Order: sequence, then structure tokens, then C-alpha cells
Amino acid sequence: MNLKTVLWLVVFSLIFDLTFAQGDENLLLQYRKGPDITGYRKWNFDLHLQGVYIGPNGDFTTPKIGYAFGSNVHYKYSKSIGVSTGVKLLSVNYQYKLNDNKTHDHLSYLSFPLSIRVFPTRRTHFETGLLYHHLIKAKNSAIVDLRQKSNFYPDNIFKNAFGWLFAVHYSVWKKFRLSVEYRFFKKSTITNNIQKNNFNGFLLGINFLILNPNKKAQ
Repeated sequence: MNLKTVLWLVVFSLIFDLTFAQGDENLLLQYRKGPDITGYRKWNFDLHLQGVYIGPNGDFTTPKIGYAFGSNVHYKYSKSIGVSTGVKLLSVNYQYKLNDNKTHDHLSYLSFPLSIRVFPTRRTHFETGLLYHHLIKAKNSAIVDLRQKSNFYPDNIFKNAFGWLFAVHYSVWKKFRLSVEYRFFKKSTITNNIQKNNFNGFLLGINFLILNPNKKAQ
């Protein structure tokens, strides 16, 4: 094989490679290989609405469906980890199932989380962190304050409380995420009272992100 033939083979090979070679985007789409061309937004905000199924510890009550709604602010240190805080209005409802008491309690809190979020995939992330519950009001379906003839409990019955949360979030469509959360919170309780300050239960919610989470801020 002479030199001229070798040169023509090299030129033909280069032209063939340039013509049919796949770029990074094609590799990413077809084989999920190549450089990561996606970005992420460091700051974001959400609005969320949750169904609540929380009650006192013990077998003397039955939880009833409540609700929670609020907003969070998120900061991502990297693509895989971030922190979150915010505020939500939390409604806790349950019924006593004692022989002499079938009434309902309705408690309202402002809940403040401070949590860590881990993002193992683009669609899924896990969350855990500290909670603080500020009691707004506590009332019963019957009169519980005989002096005032009121349904609202006196101030020393239910109290502000710290707690902890564990949650899983899954992105279902664009800025919408579903979440399942378990939380507990507790505070010392007056021993002889049936009213308790130790609560636990689940929240199922939908979250709407204000900004596109997969796009870098300009």
C-alpha cells in the first residue's frame, strides 16, 4: 500500500467520524452518558397544602383528618444537599374514646421547621430536621373552662413544643411534588390530665415550587 492510498484512507476516516459522530446531547439522550448539562437553582420557595393525621400518644384517642398549609424557603449547597425553613399553620384534630368522654379536640399551631434535604435523584429527595410548634389555640367540642363557660382550654393545658420530622418528596410534574411526612412533638404534661402534649402522626401533601428547580438563576 503506497503513501497516497494511506493518506486517502486517513482523510476518509476523519470525514466519516465527523459526519456520524454523536455529540454530548445525543449521548445524554440515547445512552445517558456525557457531561451533565443540567443546572440547579440554589434558592427556591414553595407553597404547600397537606392533609394531617396526628393525635396524642396512647390508645385513648382516635386521630381525625386535619390540614396544614404554608411556605418554605430552600437553599441548596450542591446538587445533592440543601437546607430548608419556613412556616405553616397546622391543624390537629382527634376524638377521645373513653366511656365518659367522646368529645373532640381541635388544636392549631404555627409550625417552624429547620431541616436538611438530601437529593439522591432529580425526582426524589429525603428530609429530616427540627420542628418548633407554637400553640395558637386549643378547644374542645364541649365546655371545658367552667369559669368562663368556654370551649377553649386554659393556657396551662396545652403548650408550645419541639419535635422532629422525617419526609420523602417526589417530583410528579414540573414544579409539583408530592410528600409523605412523619413527625412527632412533645412537651411535659400535667400528670392527672387526659389532655396530652405528646403527639405523632403523618402528613400527606402537595408542594408547588415558585421557581424552576432545574434551571440556574441568571
